[in-house]
Amino acid sequence: MWGIDIMCAALKRSLASMLPWDIPWYDPSHAVFFAALYGALGVIGLGVLVAVLMTVKQLKKGNGAHH
Repeated sequence: MWGIDIMCAALKRSLASMLPWDIPWYDPSHAVFFAALYGALGVIGLGVLVAVLMTVKQLKKGNGAHH
């Protein structure tokens, strides 16, 4: 059991270090990085959502039967 406790503690430390709230936000470079990261992910997600909605719209219209 002692080895499992050490592994769990190490996993908890490594997981916590990847999370954004573990970052000192007073450093402007961290805030800029995460703003750019989440902004880019938001744009990509919005593009995927628009593509899916356009595909569903075209399939409902009946244009999806032929290439």
